[in-house]
Amino acid sequence: MTLKKLVWWFFSTLLLGGILGIVLGGTISLITDIHLGNVTKLLLTGTMFASVAVLGFFSYLIFNWLGAGFVRNALLFQVIQVLLILLVLGSLTYLFVSKFVGKDLYLHLLVPLLIAVIAWIVARVKVKWTQPTAFIPALFFMIAATTLEAIPSIKPKGGEVPLAHLFYTVLTLLSCNAWQILNLHRWIKKRPSIQTVPAETKKNEEQEKGKVENKTEQTDKVINSPKKKGKKKKKKKK
Repeated sequence: MTLKKLVWWFFSTLLLGGILGIVLGGTISLITDIHLGNVTKLLLTGTMFASVAVLGFFSYLIFNWLGAGFVRNALLFQVIQVLLILLVLGSLTYLFVSKFVGKDLYLHLLVPLLIAVIAWIVARVKVKWTQPTAFIPALFFMIAATTLEAIPSIKPKGGEVPLAHLFYTVLTLLSCNAWQILNLHRWIKKRPSIQTVPAETKKNEEQEKGKVENKTEQTDKVINSPKKKGKKKKKKKK
């Protein structure tokens, strides 16, 4: 990843978070009649969530690098990620079940369901854009990273966060994380170096020379074979 792409990754995610903060805050205020703040506050809040998503994504890249180094078997590493996904979703569901009852419980259970559904959609898109092996890592990042990043809103130290604020936080984080994971292959894409071009041309030239030599050998065999047969026949006549 070049410095230019690194700067674009950071500031584009911040810009996305700021825009989503204003749009989602205004939409939630219109639907639920809960005022989340003025435009400046929503912009700063969305930017803050975007910066948290950037740090979470950077931590995921380090985790993926270390995990792939310790667990050399790719299949085993994917199994570990699936187990961690189930653990995170199970812990989040248990947290809401033990904390809320009745109608509030069903409304709060929409949060892990929303995370799982959006993560599944993003992982499927990632597979279409890259390769099938990217499904589980993308699903793991969308679920585990988003849940950990939203912990201060899900389980605050003092009091309870309203459900509208919780959805606001989760949707902003999901959008920023989806933007990062879907564009990762573009940001780390390597350009073909200048040194590789002559090597490829040399290989092509050698292959063409080999084909020409094979053709000449075949033509020589075809030309020389009738002469030998003719000589054999003359010997038989004598």
